[in-house]
Amino acid sequence: MKQRLAVSESKVEVLEAEYVAGRKENAAQEAELAVLKTRLAATETQVEHLEKEIKEAPKVAFSAALTNSWFIESGDNDLNLVFSRVITNVGESYSSTSGFFTAPVRGVYYFRFTVMDKLSSRYMDIRMHKNGQQLMWLYEYDTDGHETYLSSGLTLQLEEGDVVNMVLPAGRRLYDSINNHSIFSGFLLFPL
Repeated sequence: MKQRLAVSESKVEVLEAEYVAGRKENAAQEAELAVLKTRLAATETQVEHLEKEIKEAPKVAFSAALTNSWFIESGDNDLNLVFSRVITNVGESYSSTSGFFTAPVRGVYYFRFTVMDKLSSRYMDIRMHKNGQQLMWLYEYDTDGHETYLSSGLTLQLEEGDVVNMVLPAGRRLYDSINNHSIFSGFLLFPL
């Protein structure tokens, strides 16, 4: 009987030790769970902020064709080009009546253009301006009377209200038709 009691007491001691170890492990798991709950709450808050930021971020993109009336000539003075055939104007920052893109927010923007003419012993020129200042001037001279294209682009940091437009220098011309040979496009890469 004493022997059985000693064995039982020994088993009880083992069970008590296992119970204490289990409680310690349970407490450690509860602490780890609390840390994970805190991290999860912080992550959910970050996701909510990012979703809100994405929803509220300005969306700006446009593409417009020059015209469908064939030749555009500048005459004796530089001509601000009005790409009047709007293809896309998300954010309504491009004006198809003035030809100016106006930055709705401070940010980094990308602009691209392609223009065409049928050259026969003449130059084709195009300039990009920001706030009335020339940023780029491209030209081509050709003699074959076939279609010739100029195409380029720029990444610009703009402040809210800055304007970008294309200019046809004096004495030059461009060509466009319903096939949209001459296009001006731009979009916001990211706000600053």
